[in-house]
Amino acid sequence: MQRTVTNSVRTLVFCLSTASIKTRVHFFPSAGASGGHFPVSCTLTLFGKGIERRSVLLDGGRLNQPDGLRLEDAFPVLRGEVSGVFGLELQLSCPQGRVNLLSSQAAVEFVSSSSSMMYGCAPFAPMTEEVDEPPLSDRLIEQKPRPSAAIAVQDAELSSSLVIVNSSAEPLKPELAHTALGAAKPLHVGTLSPETVVEVPLDEALFKDSLQRGTIWGSTRVEKMVLPEAARAAQASYYLLFRDPATKRPVSACAL
Repeated sequence: MQRTVTNSVRTLVFCLSTASIKTRVHFFPSAGASGGHFPVSCTLTLFGKGIERRSVLLDGGRLNQPDGLRLEDAFPVLRGEVSGVFGLELQLSCPQGRVNLLSSQAAVEFVSSSSSMMYGCAPFAPMTEEVDEPPLSDRLIEQKPRPSAAIAVQDAELSSSLVIVNSSAEPLKPELAHTALGAAKPLHVGTLSPETVVEVPLDEALFKDSLQRGTIWGSTRVEKMVLPEAARAAQASYYLLFRDPATKRPVSACAL
């Protein structure tokens, strides 16, 4: 039987590494209103196409104290010729068993010589461990529902893409939908290989029936991307990434 462990939590994000863009990771271990500055360790696991999955343990962290690092300092492979979008698992752990780290936060920053942008990670989720019988207090823990939708945009200023992170050792077939007017329609993105990250551009055909709005910079179309609660997986995360359509520079991102 599995027991929910809230003093050890994890989330999945995506990072970019190119000749001009590098990634910074910021994290804030938090137990909400609980006091104390208990030690907290952070394990970063990098994976994706063209690189070997590897993990780094960062010690010296404290509860309720922010921390962060340049990702290439933890993974020197990102200083080389490796380029693309990669997955990153962040795991925060505190030896104090009664600490609940589910309110922890993390953000990813993309930095270039001319600009930077930052986005917030998907909510942290509890780890699990095998036990004979979980205590009643653990069985009664209630998880807050996670957001299940985000708005994709297409106009002269923004282009949208869907970034899917699969950290598991098994293939993933996402069950996504999109809707603007009327019933939701399936969004077919294929099957992801194990331990991979893909960026799926949302092309013009997706927005053909979308709501169209006039703005000072021209026409804007919006479409809702939906991830059913039943389709969520512990080892997968979904993000909308917005880029400048001319330069392809990342402008913003949000989690589904």
